[in-house]
Amino acid sequence: MTTILCFGDSNTWGCPPFINLALAPNRIPKEQRWAHIMAREAGQNVEVVEDGLSGRTTVFDDPIEGDHKNGSRLIVASIETHAPLDLIVIMLGSNDFKMHFNSSAFTSARGVLTLVQQIKGYYVLAERNPEILIVAPPAITQRAEPEFWGDAWRRCDGHAEYLRQVAERTGCFYFDCNLVARAGEDGVHLDLAGHRALGQALGREARQILALAMTR
Repeated sequence: MTTILCFGDSNTWGCPPFINLALAPNRIPKEQRWAHIMAREAGQNVEVVEDGLSGRTTVFDDPIEGDHKNGSRLIVASIETHAPLDLIVIMLGSNDFKMHFNSSAFTSARGVLTLVQQIKGYYVLAERNPEILIVAPPAITQRAEPEFWGDAWRRCDGHAEYLRQVAERTGCFYFDCNLVARAGEDGVHLDLAGHRALGQALGREARQILALAMTR
């Protein structure tokens, strides 16, 4: 059995675009979420683990929602919990652009770099390491609630390119979600069509990555 860990935020958890900010959204059904679509597209005997936490940042403690939203605090625990792993998919960064963090695209990408360093450090003495796929999340648009996101649509400009550079410099694989899917009507979250398109694209990517890993 091949195991893929998807470490992300609400777009991995399956939060649909908010229609009413006063109401908690329903979770997108499992079979329609991108991670499970990816697993089906990746081939036979592929198991996916969704570690998607709404509000998760790359490396920031959230003074409002809690320190547990900090991805760097939990990624090693997630790896140990779901081991052994063949591929780790990281799609994070969107929440770094919340108004109270005021992060730049460069800073958020450095947060992903920290996560990659943690993963590689954990496996430094291991005989076999999982591959890492960095996925640039959907860019935040001007539809995002300004009281919550401020000018996130402006600050996230260039995020995907910085993440590509992180992947290149650390020997990770890379995919830009924005090539196949965009944020939905709330300017942040993928809709059903977005999940389907991203899952299918990442399924093809995962299949190639796993095939390459078998030859190493």
